[in-house]
Amino acid sequence: MDTEQEDRTLTIIMILSIIGLIDSIYLSYLHHLVAGGGGCPTQDLPGLDCGVVLASDQAKLVGIPVAWLGVLGFIGLFVLSLDRYLNMDLERTYYNTILLPVTGIIGTIFGIYLTYAEAFIIHQWCPFCLIAFGLTLGATFFAVKTYGSGIGELVEYFTKENSGKAKTEELIEPPSQDNNSPKQSSNQGNVTNVYNISDSIINHSKIGNVEEEEE
Repeated sequence: MDTEQEDRTLTIIMILSIIGLIDSIYLSYLHHLVAGGGGCPTQDLPGLDCGVVLASDQAKLVGIPVAWLGVLGFIGLFVLSLDRYLNMDLERTYYNTILLPVTGIIGTIFGIYLTYAEAFIIHQWCPFCLIAFGLTLGATFFAVKTYGSGIGELVEYFTKENSGKAKTEELIEPPSQDNNSPKQSSNQGNVTNVYNISDSIINHSKIGNVEEEEE
């Protein structure tokens, strides 16, 4: 991968993440404001009342405001990008190239759901939510474009690893044996014969020694 191209990609993702972080922090403030009975700056615009959106059930996930999750998501994108940008020569930052597109994809999926909810459930649009979604799409696009192949390689690696492990276990695992099988009975008989022959040899040896002593 071209280092200069990767630097540009990481810079773009960091810029988008900073803007998205500011937007998400403002959305968190609006969520708190609306929860306290306040209004939204766009409440007088037809179809663009973000207060209705932020007060809806879809604005929370297991009791956590979605705006807060947006803050965490953009912080994650920024930190991963900055760490990779400053420490590209360190082997550990390879995982950043996997986490960046994965984080973006998760945010994009969630943004698609929220946009769907605004259009078909809430019937109101939140301009600041749409801005956050657009910034997430942009960051995800550049992350997947630059590092998407790494995800495929990782999936292929673990697929081969699991397949090889299964084959190894299959080879190592001893075959099940039936105690009543003819083969096992035959093996047991052979072992018994060996013991009988050994006992016979030992007995003959003892008799010979006794005869020598008598002479």
